[in-house]
Amino acid sequence: MVSSSSSAIARYRSLPTIASGSWMALAMAARAPYAMIPLGTMTAITVSTGSIATGGLASGLVAAASAVAGPLIGRAADRSGQRRVLTILTPLNAIALGLLLLAALQAWDGPLLWAICLFTGGTAVPVGSFTRARWVELARDPKDLGTALSYESTVDELSFVLGPALVGIAASTAFSAAPLAIAAALVALAGIPFALTTPRSEHAGTGARAGATERTGDGTTAATAPHRASTRTVTGEMPAIGSVPSDAPFAEHRTPAPVSASTPAPSIKRVLLAVLPAIVVMVCIGTFFGSVQAGTTARADLLGAAGSAGIVYAFMGLTSALTALLVVLLPDSVTLAARVLVGGAGMAVFIALTAFTGSLTMTGVTLMIAGLFIGPTMVTAFSLTERRTPPGGTGVAMTSMQSSVTVGQAAGASLGGALAASIGAQGAYGLATLVSIVIALVGGFVVLRRR
Repeated sequence: MVSSSSSAIARYRSLPTIASGSWMALAMAARAPYAMIPLGTMTAITVSTGSIATGGLASGLVAAASAVAGPLIGRAADRSGQRRVLTILTPLNAIALGLLLLAALQAWDGPLLWAICLFTGGTAVPVGSFTRARWVELARDPKDLGTALSYESTVDELSFVLGPALVGIAASTAFSAAPLAIAAALVALAGIPFALTTPRSEHAGTGARAGATERTGDGTTAATAPHRASTRTVTGEMPAIGSVPSDAPFAEHRTPAPVSASTPAPSIKRVLLAVLPAIVVMVCIGTFFGSVQAGTTARADLLGAAGSAGIVYAFMGLTSALTALLVVLLPDSVTLAARVLVGGAGMAVFIALTAFTGSLTMTGVTLMIAGLFIGPTMVTAFSLTERRTPPGGTGVAMTSMQSSVTVGQAAGASLGGALAASIGAQGAYGLATLVSIVIALVGGFVVLRRR
């Protein structure tokens, strides 16, 4: 058992041999600014205009534009390759952030501000989605892919924790718009190099599949190595041949006959329907994040320690990041459906306990325990997405996951904030409990279908 666990953990050391360590570091730096933008926008615009409503609206517009643009950006990457999309989008986003910074410094309001917010969100680069899409193509061993997805979820969790913390430090020690200045600098200094180091190929890490072709340096085409053939359903079990219809709920799409680079990519609607179960899970996780943040902020404010809310909330992110890394230790016998069921149930139980605690210390403790179930659930959602995505739709599928979290987080923060204002922190935590139950039901549905 110890040997098996050590072997699983050792797989993380193999990731830099699949995709270079320098690329992994650059990808981590390139995604950092996007964890700062939502709170950074709200802080800067609230201070510059003197209206928290204006700051909230500005942040909401950025999030909404990002959520809508995500799948469209993914589709463009599936068709043209990541490099072309990134080299166009990243400089535009750096310019957009520069304009948003100027708007905050000049206290702009009204239509011009809203247009800049939409421009910022619409050009936001889904770095995490693109890196996951590249791992899907680079990792030939399913265990290596699982390890890579666990690593990516850990990086996401650390970004969720450190991003808002950096916003608070920069805004309090420098000036209110400093987080936007840092975000713009990171996009320019890390995002653009990340774009330029993306492989120049027809389907660089997004839509290529078995039998696809890549353009070589002399302009000729050559067949790529065949994509790994998957033989499991999303519940992790071996199906009988022909027993799982391609359109069945929660069924995995088997690797089809070779697909050439000229084959039309599947429609966005088809891809989204294929990964719908994962979308539901990710929207619920995003709503969980937003409502828990609202509830924790309300409770800290009520107890006279408003400045401690971010630290208490960060406890949940740290334990979530840890367990995301440790997902590789789970045996294959623990199916994806079971992981979703247990993850949602654990989140529901401990966030419900959080609602009835009276101190920030106990709130931090119960949030830490709830966080243990979040990381594995996120990793499982991305594994579910990878297995269900039709050939040529990886970019759309992965960006839809990021958009789902964004939509859920915005909804959770808005509705959770309203509930916290009307009935207290228990209302926001109650919403988090409800969406956790929905996650468990998604997993339970699959378990029941197999009996």
